[in-house]
Amino acid sequence: MKIPFLGLPDHPQAKVALIPVPLELSTTWLKGTKEAPLEILKVSSNLEFFDEETSLSPHETFGFFTFPVEELPLDLNSALIRIEELVEEALKAKFFPILLGGEHTLTLPSVRAFKKFYPNLRVLHLDAHLDFREEYLGTKINHATVIRRIYELGIPILSLGIRALSEEEFSEIHQKKLSVLLAKDIWRSFEEALEKVSAFLKEGPVYLSLDMDALDPSLAPGVGTPEPGGLFWQELLLILRKFVEYHPVGMDIVETRPIPGNPFTEFLVGKIILKVSAYLAERKLEF
Repeated sequence: MKIPFLGLPDHPQAKVALIPVPLELSTTWLKGTKEAPLEILKVSSNLEFFDEETSLSPHETFGFFTFPVEELPLDLNSALIRIEELVEEALKAKFFPILLGGEHTLTLPSVRAFKKFYPNLRVLHLDAHLDFREEYLGTKINHATVIRRIYELGIPILSLGIRALSEEEFSEIHQKKLSVLLAKDIWRSFEEALEKVSAFLKEGPVYLSLDMDALDPSLAPGVGTPEPGGLFWQELLLILRKFVEYHPVGMDIVETRPIPGNPFTEFLVGKIILKVSAYLAERKLEF
């Protein structure tokens, strides 16, 4: 099934590729993330196409191509292989890929694909949760372990906005000297946090993984594990601008869980896609 972003035909010179990834094989509390990619695309036609901040219309100046929404294998390993294939296809076509999840586990195969094209890849990780457990519910690859599995690939990671983690994960921050900005660090000094983000982004090509529960649930209620004390809209935009300022190569937006009758979180994801695309177009970036 193909539902184009914004309800518009694919742009013939599109630079941004939307890859729907309806993965939901390891979620453990509120279910429904597999429905998110389709619902995000459906609601996107209600967005204003013009961005007032940059005075650009990203659908004209940068252009979108939307991959079909396809059923993934029920076997996790097979599903991850397929996701990696889709990302590689987008990168070979010189797109800036944006994956629409789906559960956070999809970030692992996506990053594996990116690392083949960008050996010195770095990952900026926005989330309420650290997702750094050694294993969770008896498995090593799931939404609660995904950042640890990426760390084991030797990829530098900066985790931002964390405010829910296990005691073991908290200990790992110090033992492994992980780059983590807890939510309390951000509220203490947002300007200082942005400086640390900039220092991280300067060092090489960056992939952004945005778990929607990084945002405060008053702004994004449709997530599987809402946590109070998250980022608000203007703070997110400043971080996204920093991401685009250096060497962005792709991103994912994960863990949206549609709430029947309240599609605001899906709408917000569409708005984030437009904002990132407008920032990319403003800088006239090529991939």
